Amino acid sequence: PEEKQKKYHIQILPLYVTQDETLYRDGIDIHPDEIYRKMAEGVVFKTSQIPYTDYFECFEAYAKKGQPVLYLSFSSGLSGTFQTARLAQRDVMEKYPGAQIGVTDTKAVLAGLGMIVEIVGRAAAMGADMESLIALSERCSKHIHHIFTVADLEYLYRGGRLNKGTVLIGNALKIRPFLIVDPNGELKQIGKARGEKRLLKMMIAYMGENGYDMTKQPICVEHAADLDVAEEFIKMFKKAYDNTDITLMTVAPVIGTHLGPGSLTAYFFDEPVE
Repeated sequence: PEEKQKKYHIQILPLYVTQDETLYRDGIDIHPDEIYRKMAEGVVFKTSQIPYTDYFECFEAYAKKGQPVLYLSFSSGLSGTFQTARLAQRDVMEKYPGAQIGVTDTKAVLAGLGMIVEIVGRAAAMGADMESLIALSERCSKHIHHIFTVADLEYLYRGGRLNKGTVLIGNALKIRPFLIVDPNGELKQIGKARGEKRLLKMMIAYMGENGYDMTKQPICVEHAADLDVAEEFIKMFKKAYDNTDITLMTVAPVIGTHLGPGSLTAYFFDEPVE
């Protein structure tokens, strides 16, 4: 959330979304409501990673000021951004010997990445040094869980994760997949259910089996142009675990283009990491 970005002095480098020849910075030039409306109208978007020059210019600005900076990268299992950031880190540090620039692969995405950024941001605000912050971010990445489902399998087919036959049958029978981000930071299907309610129950049960103390830990839920399904999920989660520490957000367009409108995601930890 924007207020937390400001509170912990977090700068975001956006990924890019393209429509034909037009390039948009995710969350700056184009926002979720607009992109999901256009997708519902049949517009096809593509995504692009953060270019090298964006990283170099950002890291150089901090190096010139002599200010340490830590970059927490989007999962290397889903994007090449981590590798590009490391190249820029190397080149800036060669140009500015002594610059403190950290780059870590969080293996996380969306609000899962955001939860890690918030925890590390709090530690930085309390005076933790670079080495401690990197160690904390790595610990968080080992214990964060992402769970997903989508409303329309067509978007996973476009991304090469399902074959056309599975998509046609699944959509016709209203079969929804249950996906996770695995320890390598890659998307993996672990189950499926016919009907939305069954799938939501499966997701909530999985959280109880794999998370620590679901009655107390803060969790985050995101939706893509389907507030109703997010609210139903939260209602069922509260009933199961009597936990009201829930942040509700909208899936960022750069991932929404691959999951499609109606997708739902949730994030939690399997042990305390503060």
